[in-house]
Amino acid sequence: MIKYRFIIISSVVVLSLALLCSVEAFWAVRSYREMRESYRRQIESVLTEASLQYMDNTMPNATTIKIGNIERLDALVGEGLRTSGIKTEYCIEVLTTTNQAPLPIMSVGAIGHDKRLMAVECGTPPLLMRLTVEDPHDNILYGMRWVLILQALSIVVLIVAFVYMLRTLFRAKSVEHIRRDLTHNITHELKTPIAAAYAATDTLRTMPQLAEDARLRDEYLDMTLLELRRLGDMVDEILRNSTESHTSMQLRKHECRLADIVDKVVASVALKYSSRTIVWRVNVASDIVVLADSFHLTGAISAIVDNAVKYADGDVEVGIDVEERGAYTYLSIEDNGRGVARRELRRIFDKYYRIPQGDRHDSRGYGLGLYYARGVARRHGGDIEVRSKLNKGSCFTIKIERYGK
Repeated sequence: MIKYRFIIISSVVVLSLALLCSVEAFWAVRSYREMRESYRRQIESVLTEASLQYMDNTMPNATTIKIGNIERLDALVGEGLRTSGIKTEYCIEVLTTTNQAPLPIMSVGAIGHDKRLMAVECGTPPLLMRLTVEDPHDNILYGMRWVLILQALSIVVLIVAFVYMLRTLFRAKSVEHIRRDLTHNITHELKTPIAAAYAATDTLRTMPQLAEDARLRDEYLDMTLLELRRLGDMVDEILRNSTESHTSMQLRKHECRLADIVDKVVASVALKYSSRTIVWRVNVASDIVVLADSFHLTGAISAIVDNAVKYADGDVEVGIDVEERGAYTYLSIEDNGRGVARRELRRIFDKYYRIPQGDRHDSRGYGLGLYYARGVARRHGGDIEVRSKLNKGSCFTIKIERYGK
């Protein structure tokens, strides 16, 4: 994906999320304020109604007010609150403003000191009425709890979707890079055997005196045959892994002796890397039988063993062990190669993925072997497990369903 397009998409999504969060926050604050203001108006209405009835029987001179009057005001306010459906503790005060600063002269009721308060006043100087109630803050938030929870969840879902989209975009970019490297690798590796076979054939064609020498002729023909076989192996590997998934893989299962399969793999890899020193440690009992597709199982084991040799420096040590535990048969392939860093372990089975080798170009491939091997293991009712230490080696364990369990 072009870089500027990715930046534009990311910016638009971030701005959209920020705008959505701002709208949600604005709506929540506005709703809270409206509910709080509505509550205040109800309290003021109750106090105003009660004070009007109270003032009818009260002299305007604050000094003539009797205690019985405040009790009547308390009854009027309590009735008004009940009628309005408001349940709260409250305190009523009668204040005089004869000395300019409001001065309480009578009160009734009480509210705990640990509670938030809301107070409203009404009246005409020199006599004011003050009604103090519990602040509705907690009750309003409790009433809005489900709306706030749904808003928070919607924002979280959108953020998760945004992060997932970014990861998908990064992964798509990574896959594009991997596919480009794959094309380069395939082009390079296909050109090498073609060039070698072409050179050997062209030499025999243009230099008849070499063709008359049986030893040289056989040497050049063997070289051509070897390169053509190598070219055929490359094409077979690409075709074998050309599908996007292994769900279409058709298995022809039959009883197979693992010892025979392992011997075949060892002989094939040893021949392929005949120029290298390989120490084999094979521990496979001859009586261990599995129900499997021998062709695909051989290919899966061969892919792992081939990597064990290809990614080892110097002399190679490869150990192959088989054991039966519970409902599964375990085939372990251990090597003394370069190993795999922990951060790469989760990706080595991805299609086309190859561990970056820096400036090294001595080990080429397509990133298909382990992907194919894991697909074969899973189609046989198992999986592949891996343990590895960088520069210490790796151990791949193929787990398949045990025969006759």
